[in-house]
Amino acid sequence: MRSRALQIGIIALWGVGCASPQSVTWGDAAPVVARTTPPPRAAAKEPPRVARAPRVSPGLEIDRALRMFVAARAVLRAVPPTASQHGEAWDEVLQQIEEACLHRPMAKDLGAFVRARVVLEVELDHDLHRRVALPQDLAKRVRRTLRAVDEEVGELRMIAAPGALRPSPRLMAGALILRQPLASMTVSSPFGVRTDPINGFKRFHAGVDLGAAEGVMVYASAPGTVVYAGWQGGYGRHVVVDHGDGIRTHYSHLQDLFVKVGQLVDEREPMAAVGNTGRSTGPHLHFAVTHAAGSFLDPLTLIDVPLQPEPTELAGSEGVPLAMTR
Repeated sequence: MRSRALQIGIIALWGVGCASPQSVTWGDAAPVVARTTPPPRAAAKEPPRVARAPRVSPGLEIDRALRMFVAARAVLRAVPPTASQHGEAWDEVLQQIEEACLHRPMAKDLGAFVRARVVLEVELDHDLHRRVALPQDLAKRVRRTLRAVDEEVGELRMIAAPGALRPSPRLMAGALILRQPLASMTVSSPFGVRTDPINGFKRFHAGVDLGAAEGVMVYASAPGTVVYAGWQGGYGRHVVVDHGDGIRTHYSHLQDLFVKVGQLVDEREPMAAVGNTGRSTGPHLHFAVTHAAGSFLDPLTLIDVPLQPEPTELAGSEGVPLAMTR
C-alpha cells in the first residue's frame, strides 16, 4: 500500500516537471523588470534655406488679371459708354496689378509685366477715343500703375542685363561665402516691401540700400567674374558679378567703375566707388543677390554664411540649382 502511494507521488512530480510553459501561472512566472525607455532623439533640424521664390509668381497673377480684364472689356463693348461697369473693370485690374508689384519678382515674370504695360496703354487709349465715362482720377492711377510696372521691369532686367555674360562655373571648390561689399554697412532701406522714397507708394525693394558717402570703395562680395559693368537705367552705373552656381551679386548707383566685363575679381577686391547715379535720392549702394531661378534673395541673411548648392531642386534646366542651403 505504501509502495503504491509512493509510485503515485513520483508520477505526479514527473508530470509537473514535464508540464508545458503555457501551464505556468502568473504567480509562478519570473518577475519582469520594467525597462526605462530612453527619450527619443530630437530630430535633426534641416539646415535653413535661402529665401526662395513664391510658388505663384507675380507674373502669373498679372496674366490672370489681364485675361479677366480683356474678357470683361469684350462684353462691355456692347454697354453704353456711361455705364459704371467700365470703371469697375479698370479698378479691379489696376488693383490686382498693383498688388502683384508688392511681391518678389522672378526673371520669368518679365513678359507679364511688359504685357501689362501694352494692354493698359491700348485699352486706356480705346476708352478715351470712345469718350467712355471713367473715374476722374483713372488716367492718373493708370500712369501710377505703369510706373510700378516699369520699376519691376527694371528690376528684372537687372538679373540679366543686356550684354551680360552667361552664368559662369564656380572658380573655387567648397562653400560660397558672401562678404559685405562695404567696409562698414549701414542699412538705410531693407529688403522687401517698402514705401518708395521718390513716389511714396508701396513697392517691393529687391535689395538693400547701404548708406555711404560718395567715393567710398565698393568691394567684390566673393570671387567671381564680372558679367556686366555699365549703365543700367534707374540703377545708374551698375556692376554684376557671377560667383558660380547661379549666384550673382549686383552693385548699383555707382560713381566710378574700376572693372570691366570678363574680368576675374577676388573677394574684397575694389570694383567701384559709391555714387548717386540713376534713380536715387542720395549717395548710397544698392546691393542685391539673385540665384539661378532668377529670383532675388535677402542679402542680409547671406552675409558671412557658407552656402552650399542644393542639387535636388532644379529650375529652368537640368543641373541649375534653384536654392542654396547653409
